[in-house]
Amino acid sequence: MPTYDYRCENCGKFEKMQRISEDALTICPQCGGKVERLISKNVGIVLKGSGFYSTDNGRLKDRARSINKERQADNQALLDGDIGSYVAQSESTDKKIQEA
Repeated sequence: MPTYDYRCENCGKFEKMQRISEDALTICPQCGGKVERLISKNVGIVLKGSGFYSTDNGRLKDRARSINKERQADNQALLDGDIGSYVAQSESTDKKIQEA
């Protein structure tokens, strides 16, 4: 349940734990004065799933580097003029990419 910050005209600032579905307070629970909800600077964000951790990012970089090396081998075979090697190397690289 989130904690919201409020400011009362009479009492000053206070916090209130409320459900997200509840309406914002308009009347102070202590003095009955007018209150307004403040925008809080401290927001807890939870990142779930893959791609948010440094270890996930490292694995993706390693996979991209290995695919890039395979593509360089494809290009080198083509530059050498060896079409047969290029086709074989290219098919091998395509299989590795599909597995990844």
